[in-house]
Amino acid sequence: MTSETRRTGGPDPVEAGAGERTQYMQPPGPDSPTSAVRGPVPRPAGPDGPPPPPPGPPAPLSPLWVWGAPVLAVLAVLLLPLAAATSDLSDMGGWGLAPALSPLAWVALALAIACCVVELWSPRPRIPMLGAATTVLILCSTGMPSVVQPQARFTTAWLISGFVDAVAGNGVPPTGVDARFYWPGFFAQWAWFRDAAGADQLDTILRWYPPAVVAVWAIGVYALARSMLGGTRAPWVAAWLFVGLNWIEQDYFSPQATAIVLLLTVLTFALGPLATRRVDNAGVPGWPRPHRGAPPLPRWRRWLISALTPPNQPTLPARQLLLIYFCAALCLIALAPTHQLTPFAIIGQLVVLAIVGRFRGRGLVIVATLTVVVFILIGARDFWMTQISMITGGSDEGGAIEAGFFDRLEGDTGQLVVKLLRVLMPGLTWLLAIAGAWVYWKRRRDLVPIALAGIPMGMAVVQSYGGELLLRVLLFGLPILTILAVDALRAFVRVDRKRERLMAGAMVVLFLLLIVIRGGNDAYLDVTTEDVQMTRQAYDQAPPGATVQPLATVGPYALEGVGDHNNMASGGDGCGILASDPFRCIDLVQPQTLLFYKSMEKQGVVLNGEQPGWTVAIREQLIASGQYRATYENGFNAVLVRNEPLPQPGVPAPDAAAPDAVAPEGAAPAAPAPDAPAQGGTP
Repeated sequence: MTSETRRTGGPDPVEAGAGERTQYMQPPGPDSPTSAVRGPVPRPAGPDGPPPPPPGPPAPLSPLWVWGAPVLAVLAVLLLPLAAATSDLSDMGGWGLAPALSPLAWVALALAIACCVVELWSPRPRIPMLGAATTVLILCSTGMPSVVQPQARFTTAWLISGFVDAVAGNGVPPTGVDARFYWPGFFAQWAWFRDAAGADQLDTILRWYPPAVVAVWAIGVYALARSMLGGTRAPWVAAWLFVGLNWIEQDYFSPQATAIVLLLTVLTFALGPLATRRVDNAGVPGWPRPHRGAPPLPRWRRWLISALTPPNQPTLPARQLLLIYFCAALCLIALAPTHQLTPFAIIGQLVVLAIVGRFRGRGLVIVATLTVVVFILIGARDFWMTQISMITGGSDEGGAIEAGFFDRLEGDTGQLVVKLLRVLMPGLTWLLAIAGAWVYWKRRRDLVPIALAGIPMGMAVVQSYGGELLLRVLLFGLPILTILAVDALRAFVRVDRKRERLMAGAMVVLFLLLIVIRGGNDAYLDVTTEDVQMTRQAYDQAPPGATVQPLATVGPYALEGVGDHNNMASGGDGCGILASDPFRCIDLVQPQTLLFYKSMEKQGVVLNGEQPGWTVAIREQLIASGQYRATYENGFNAVLVRNEPLPQPGVPAPDAAAPDAVAPEGAAPAAPAPDAPAQGGTP
């Protein structure tokens, strides 16, 4: 019986003699002729004309679409070594890295952008080629400093490397040195990697870590965009926009970078395979709507019904769901001992998803909350008992906005322009995201994404973490903000396809600004191979327990010796940084070894308004006073070692001073130290 017969209750066409009978096929015998399978009989022409022909094989692509993107990608990569060889980084000023780059570097960036655009505009974009184009784009933008500079450029990256070195020594984080040691998960992880590989240095990891971790972040943004936006092209645009708007520079070798990877993994699970929606009995998602002809319901009642309606079940098999729950719980547990703020951001986002019924797996919220509470009460007990004001904020500390914005508006013209651009970029990001939230609401009646981006901003209201807080708050919400921005741009382009050319031009401008903004501080964040060699030799020659301290907290001053030489910035009475009042602070702290870098000279000139040569003047006065002698000098780089006082009659002589360090290859020999007075003082 056919479906139509069952629906109408008419007679069976077989019984009615309609010619529709069940036929049984007899297997062919050995003498049966071979017959081909008869194709489908074409339907007769209807009132609207003949039916459309079946789709044939797709037309072949032109060579432009086949070879255009691969050729552009290869050319961009080939230009990078030439750009590194022809860039002059010796005299960067307040504008940072951008003016020092070779024109070939800018050409490589333009080719990478063209590669992405050409493949995106292809009639049949290839996913492997889009992935390769994204990799090249990251290498030519975020990875440009890693390409042209021989060492990792960020001072804090070397500091974190020193933390790893301290944990690798005996497996126990040193106490009383830095509050970050209360969250030692990242340091212990890389200490294990280092020991397992038989290495004692992480210089190469530090250099290439930013482009590598941004590539992992881009994968997470692409996965989120696939869940939220759908389509084949929009998720790739979201990944590119995320890279272009990520000027925040929290992607250096740090616990924060790893924490963002874990956060994106959990969000991808929550908005992907674990995503649900509240559905009413009629199958309408979102707020329950009255049926046709029924009187409208009050808004409060619709909200109440929506809140009480249980979400639907994920469609994945139970085994896959169990594996996803396990992986998500593992990521949440790993976050607790890794970073201070990221667990609170992801817990807030998961709570929002659970409340609105967009997330199946509310037990993960309990797992994350219990993990953080247990770790803080047990693992970080000493921290919250003695230094909790670092997170909650004290009466003598300024607010996060003051520390993150107003206190940073200083320096020469280049520095001020770069920092104002850093203010405009978040404004542009939020403007596009709000427009995208409106488009997303009109299309799906959903405001959850903009709530996910805004949840981390609550941390800036309840506590004062310092100037870095606003950067982290923006980074926590940036993946969702960029996805919403892409939804706005997609609606803008669909009105007129010619606007795609305007978007391509805007992409070029965005990535040019990215190089300017990210490299704006490179005048005093640049680290040379000479800096690294000089610092390691200073630690090798320092006596056990001797204090090795930089004049200012820039340069690789803490790449090793953390805890052993207490080389972290220390000293009360405003002497946490010796350069703030050099002679008074050096007399107060009395470090055994003083480190001078060219980056310190640049920081004072372009950021603090010092006269050129100010570090050389301090060095010469310290040597002339007889308190210190130079064991290494080469331009602005120098190592000063404190002289021991001359023996007094009837007083035993102290231990001999450390032998002079061996200067790195190509450096000028140090000037001989003058005779030290009995009680020398700085002028």
